[in-house]
Amino acid sequence: MVLIAMPTDQRSAVPDDSGWLERATSILKDLGFDLIEPDLVGGGDVSHLLVALRPKPTLQHYDPDSIDYWTSDGVRGHAASLDREARLPVVADYAWGRIVLTDRLGVKNEFLSFGGTLRAQMTTDATALVDFSSHAPILRWSGHSQSTDPLAAEVGAFFARIKIPIDFVPGTEALVSKAAPRTLYCAFIQHVRERLGQAHTLRDANRWLADWSSRESQRMEAAAKEHWLAAIELRRHLGAIEAIARE
Repeated sequence: MVLIAMPTDQRSAVPDDSGWLERATSILKDLGFDLIEPDLVGGGDVSHLLVALRPKPTLQHYDPDSIDYWTSDGVRGHAASLDREARLPVVADYAWGRIVLTDRLGVKNEFLSFGGTLRAQMTTDATALVDFSSHAPILRWSGHSQSTDPLAAEVGAFFARIKIPIDFVPGTEALVSKAAPRTLYCAFIQHVRERLGQAHTLRDANRWLADWSSRESQRMEAAAKEHWLAAIELRRHLGAIEAIARE
């Protein structure tokens, strides 16, 4: 399989900023986690999922004990996890898919991400603070302490669709893993818009989704043209792979 050239998201989502730990400590003072969404009106484009792994539960909000997520070596995805026993500090990329927080009772809060960069550091009070950042949205999927994002089911279905050729056609996973978070997010927007455009009844029944895909298409095509074009090429290759798999 020929791998297509794709733009990358540099680690501007995780700037060389020694103050991040202090700000995260302040935000999570009474919380176990918090999802910080970007101010799109103000030009922001980076989402942050902040998590505090404390030595003792506070019993004030939700007290995560561990985090499960996915990484990629450029060829295959791998399950990964973080807890207070992990060797810190950490700065590394993470892959698209689920991020799962689990507390001492086995209660979970789950998120969906298009990938990004994580950093983790231990504080003086032995709390491990973790920041999952991304140039694409991080969505609330399910959980004990949060509502579900209205787009989460659509993103989950999109990820499931991607997994089909990954499971059956060698090289597909490497192709997808090369895509930057914004490229993969643009591919999702294009998929939604195309699906609704092909089924008028479905579009009429999901007017909010149709309106969202129209607005977001315009925004991303203007703000991230390189990623938008790369997403078109990625979807073209995935479509060809699916056609081969069906033969």
